[in-house]
Amino acid sequence: MNYSLSLLTTRAQCDAVLAYANAKLGLLGYHDAQTGRRTSNLTTSATSDAAELVSLNAFITAMTPVIPTLPAGKNREKQENELRVSTDRRDALLARQGQQGPEVLLEAEAESGLIDIQVPFIQDFIAQVTAHRATLSA
Repeated sequence: MNYSLSLLTTRAQCDAVLAYANAKLGLLGYHDAQTGRRTSNLTTSATSDAAELVSLNAFITAMTPVIPTLPAGKNREKQENELRVSTDRRDALLARQGQQGPEVLLEAEAESGLIDIQVPFIQDFIAQVTAHRATLSA
């Protein structure tokens, strides 16, 4: 990109712009590390939650019609409890998807992609301002 470098007429002006750019680069580096960590955690959570939801839904679908046909007793109570626990777990996973589901994962991946674009941009900006600064006498 062409910047208005000719408007910078002193090294002090260049230094001020470089301070801004280096601060921006530092923030991008921090955000990149945080976003990378978050994306990794979200990938693990979203993938394992999705797999667990498939398993829970299969169990719930299969056991719901079976339990009423079981004879009364410990086995039926055990199956009822297991169905109740599985249903509660499924509901908890569904509720949690808004915080760490696939939508949130994709948002984090988009943020990471934006940072990946911005870092080389700021690095190029710094290089151009630094080169211009070298042409100034004071």
